[in-house]
Amino acid sequence: MRSVHRGFAALVCALFGLMPPAQPALAQGGTGTVSGQVTDARSTGLANAEVRVEGTRLEAVTSVDGRFRIAGVPAGSRTITVRRLGYTSQRRIVTLAAGEEATLTFALQPGAVSLEQVVVTGTAGAQELRAIGNSVSTIQAADAASKSAAPDLSSLMRARTTGLDVMPVSGRVGAGPAIQVRGPSSIGLNNAPLIYVDGIRVNNAVAQGPSTGAGRLGIQGAAVANRLNDFNPEDIERIEVIKGPAAATIYGTEAANGVVQIITKKGSAGAKPQVTLQVQNGTLFFQDAESRVPTNYMRDPANTANIVAWNGLRQEADSGRPIYHSGMERHYMGSVAGGRDQMRYYLSGGFMNDYGVEPNNNFRMFTTHANVGSPLAQNTDLSLSLNFSNQSSHLGADVGASPLLGAIAGHRFLFPASRGFFPVPPEVPQQLYDNASGLYQFTGSATVNNQSLSWLNQRAIVGIDYSAEDARGIEHYAPPALSPFLSAAAAGGSIGQTLRRLSLVTVDYGATATRNVTSTISSATSVGGQFNRQEFNSSFLGGQGFPAQGVETVSAASTAYASVQTDTTNTTIGAYAQEQLGWRDRLFVTAGLRVDNNSAFGEKFKSITYPKAGISWVASDEPFWKWSSWVSTLRLRAAYGESGRQPRAFSALRTFTPVVGPGGTNAITPSTLGNPDLQPERGKELEYGFEATVLGRLGLDFTAYSKKTMNVIVDQPVAPSSGFSGNQVVNLGRVDSRGVEMRASYDTPIWRNLDYSLVLNVSTANNTIKQNIVNAVTSIGTRNIIGYPINGFWARRVVSADRDPATGGATNIQCESPGNAPASCLTAPFVYIGPSTPKVFGSIANTLNVGKDIRLFVLTDFKRGHKIWNQNEYIRCIGLTGAPLCEMNYYPARYDPVTLANYVAAAGAANLSGSIQDASFMKLREVSVTYTLPARVVPGATRASISLAGRELHTWTRYKGLDPEGAVPSNTFGTTGIDQAVTPPLTRFIATLNLTW
Repeated sequence: MRSVHRGFAALVCALFGLMPPAQPALAQGGTGTVSGQVTDARSTGLANAEVRVEGTRLEAVTSVDGRFRIAGVPAGSRTITVRRLGYTSQRRIVTLAAGEEATLTFALQPGAVSLEQVVVTGTAGAQELRAIGNSVSTIQAADAASKSAAPDLSSLMRARTTGLDVMPVSGRVGAGPAIQVRGPSSIGLNNAPLIYVDGIRVNNAVAQGPSTGAGRLGIQGAAVANRLNDFNPEDIERIEVIKGPAAATIYGTEAANGVVQIITKKGSAGAKPQVTLQVQNGTLFFQDAESRVPTNYMRDPANTANIVAWNGLRQEADSGRPIYHSGMERHYMGSVAGGRDQMRYYLSGGFMNDYGVEPNNNFRMFTTHANVGSPLAQNTDLSLSLNFSNQSSHLGADVGASPLLGAIAGHRFLFPASRGFFPVPPEVPQQLYDNASGLYQFTGSATVNNQSLSWLNQRAIVGIDYSAEDARGIEHYAPPALSPFLSAAAAGGSIGQTLRRLSLVTVDYGATATRNVTSTISSATSVGGQFNRQEFNSSFLGGQGFPAQGVETVSAASTAYASVQTDTTNTTIGAYAQEQLGWRDRLFVTAGLRVDNNSAFGEKFKSITYPKAGISWVASDEPFWKWSSWVSTLRLRAAYGESGRQPRAFSALRTFTPVVGPGGTNAITPSTLGNPDLQPERGKELEYGFEATVLGRLGLDFTAYSKKTMNVIVDQPVAPSSGFSGNQVVNLGRVDSRGVEMRASYDTPIWRNLDYSLVLNVSTANNTIKQNIVNAVTSIGTRNIIGYPINGFWARRVVSADRDPATGGATNIQCESPGNAPASCLTAPFVYIGPSTPKVFGSIANTLNVGKDIRLFVLTDFKRGHKIWNQNEYIRCIGLTGAPLCEMNYYPARYDPVTLANYVAAAGAANLSGSIQDASFMKLREVSVTYTLPARVVPGATRASISLAGRELHTWTRYKGLDPEGAVPSNTFGTTGIDQAVTPPLTRFIATLNLTW
């Protein structure tokens, strides 16, 4: 068997150009075993600590009780290193004889800053944080999951690191948020970061689900799924966020928005099998729904002096027909991890079954994950990561014809036939509209690591991420009880089916050669290259008019919709070289260069080059440092880097559309002009900052960044004389971004068995459009105007108004006119109202440990400085559904004239800004208490715990709408900052039982 391993290793080495593997250490003096336990200051076993034998590829990850075992360690004097996020690392030297087993115990101390933390940078070999000049944030996913009871991976990431903004688009189960790193920087392209799982790129699509077709109301607001949530959060070991071009140069084109690296759990070589079982059950509900949904007012037609209040949700609840019910969350997870000799494995299976607060909203997902590692030779190992997910979700509907909008925009006098709901009663959307999505997703990768020479690390990764989705938006055939509320065509039902197939292939090779140039100077030279290929196929077909109930297929529809098919292939090929020099392991200088080519570039633009440079100085390691009692660790760093964002597929190509020619012949007509000179957007970023440990307990991490996005891709109108219509994609824009990121952590014992830790994250993100196509603002909404932020809100702003003594309403209304006296609101210019994305966001996490058995966790987060267009209020107060419905329309004396002025009858035509409102908020996001059960409660278990958690518990805000996190989803920007009756984040209470054997 050993000869087979050697032969396979030699083949792998030959394929990737590696050096022949060294001879096994057994022939050089035999091997032994190192085992032991890693604990914290309270003598509690620490799980997920990395134990490594320096100078070899031998490593282990501690079990839930902190134990580890590494077999096959070459005999002799060996250095054993232990690292874990949040603790100071330790090194121990052990002398090992052949056949001997050495037992070690490591007691790690909490460390506010750990510069020995190993992070993923895209190059081969381990990279310690102390050596890189840019900021990398790490989320210890296993710890976060044990505290939060997060239902999905995106919830686990929210509010746990700086610079990462997670933006929910709906509270319905199965929905996923949009994600941005350091805010938006592109006007016309996606602003989402790249997502990598165990070294390969995966689908980062947002706003997934059934697609709107033929103007069908039942599908509106259904595209809310997110491919990031295809992964079970319990399978994740840690998440690293690489922010912006200064950090992402190595990842090249498409990485200008940052990179999120997801590292899954692994087994521990030589460890006994560890079996884990988790059972999670809970309830979810629309908290205070009746008080959050506004009460509407109208005059009684039979007695106009009588003003009648109407609340649709309260009416239905009092009648025994509540619109919203309590939902249910049921999650079950099991895993086994361990290893034999140097083979390690982690196998898991999970099942999630959630029911939302409406009957047409539920979510079911089955996941399996396998992570297996095995040596191919003494210095070569192979790791396989396999993840499979099968989902079935019914996503409900918001916006157009949902019960929520029906309650917000209705009144029983206005819509008596539908019990006051606009335009139909709640049972129509809840019983007739089914937006379903079935998904199969597979992510698999193979990683070969080789260290055939002590100074050369090589890594090769091959993998694929494949997803197949069948998304169906169905309006059921209406039964007799519901058909009177619909037109004859709508009552017959309809279907729109979207089939999507996406495969992402990643091939990555990297090599790092390390050597000591002199006794004080070290060198690390890295080279590598990547191949990424994306193939996307989408087909839409559908029809309207079913023959009867239960017959609801595309072929059964009497009138077919126009079918659409898209087939897109995009390829990126890139290579990089990087040199890092270190002086006395405390001063590091890095310089690198990457060259990329992408199939979406114009034919006249062949490739692009991205440089990078960085410096890191651990000042506290200098001999002159005399303030160690105050500041025990201080690292200063700075980095400059460039990265890109590729154009959309086919943007550079001139295209034609097939049409029917004279006499029924085949013909074509011009479609898009194309741009052979099209280049990628190019981000240039400078960042600088520091990490410090103050008084041994307080950790500080500060980063300031300034970014310029050049060659921003925008759509420019085409001259009719060209023979083409529409727009041409051009590199015409520029966006400047800046911000700061601050993280403070404090860990201290309070009294006897009490200890407390605090983590504070604060980030700012600002952007300004410096170049763009000049366009005029002609209506209220978001626009991209030079000198203002991306998607800034524009409207006419009322500055003065008088009260009409006869009606109590507003009169003599004047609007702002910059540089001139106030003017009539019908002729005043549009002015900038505010940004749609937050300027400041952050979180406060508090953990209180009572002895070894009880832990209390509280997480609050906040966002400030942005606006939301409260279209719910705009629709109600201006009377867009038939009559004004707001309290101010009927009781004007309760409001000041300027507020009233925004909602007079002519306010809609005047495009006034009153409904664009401050969306700043603070949320009590998570509260949990965990109790570690005594060993006697579960015989045989090494650890057992039970936790109770609550999520989305309270919101402090001045925003007048349903929820400041409610916004319409958008494919390009994540959210548009428009509140149109979107289901807000739901409150959850969850009980979790964890057992480990």
